[in-house]
Amino acid sequence: MLNTYDKRIIAADMLEEAILKFKVAETDLDYIQCILLTGASIGITSPLLSEAQKKSSHEKSAENVIKLREHSLGRPLNETERKQIFSGSLRFNKQAYNSLKHAGKGNSLAASDDLEINADFFEEAEELLWAAIEDFRNLPISPEFLIDNGKNEFRLLIGLSDPLGTIPEMYCRQKS
Repeated sequence: MLNTYDKRIIAADMLEEAILKFKVAETDLDYIQCILLTGASIGITSPLLSEAQKKSSHEKSAENVIKLREHSLGRPLNETERKQIFSGSLRFNKQAYNSLKHAGKGNSLAASDDLEINADFFEEAEELLWAAIEDFRNLPISPEFLIDNGKNEFRLLIGLSDPLGTIPEMYCRQKS
């Protein structure tokens, strides 16, 4: 029997699973699973943000790269340069995810020539998770919707200042 699912809840489920798995990860495979779950969640949330005329965290990052490039060059970029840098930045931000879910590139790269990946899977998972968390926080979804759909723990988790547990604790030394 076919069931009907709300993709926003599926995205929340995948992101929650990725966060929880990240916090107890011990192997590269654990981090790879986090990357794949998180990337799939972003695949749902990004178009929803776009539809709501909001920018995803990766789009904001790409715009910052453009600003940095313009500053370093001391001039504004033309439209072609802006588009190239923007799309290149988006590809870069999801490079590990895309590389893990695909082998090859159509006719330009054979699958058998695309079997290796160089990555720090911890770092890739952490960066992608932070982007996905920010994106989910910016979705036009009410807290009531999440609560009514059994996602209150997830709502509270992504509302934390450090849902991944990776921000170092700050402390002050006593004066001597």
